[in-house]
Amino acid sequence: MKRLLAFALLCATQAQAESWGGKDKWQHAIVGAGTGAVFAKSTDDWRYGCAAAAAVGLAKELYDRNNRNRHTPSFKDFAVTAAAGCGSSIVVAPNYIGLNIKF
Repeated sequence: MKRLLAFALLCATQAQAESWGGKDKWQHAIVGAGTGAVFAKSTDDWRYGCAAAAAVGLAKELYDRNNRNRHTPSFKDFAVTAAAGCGSSIVVAPNYIGLNIKF
């Protein structure tokens, strides 16, 4: 938890400048929702899906921080990835398999 808070503080200035919308955030939401859905379904516990999506989002932003020449770390990117993973589930019905995202 301390590492997560430290990461949020490191990204605070960039988080103010960037938008919550756009293609980049949708990409983070899709990856977070997919990761959360797979882990939640495979473990039958939404908390594992939430934790897995947060871990993927944190890993991506740490990678961005260590590769600043081509990437920009962003707390908002992390937040969108984690939030989408915490509110997603796979919907399985006759002749349909889909992803349900809840906020």
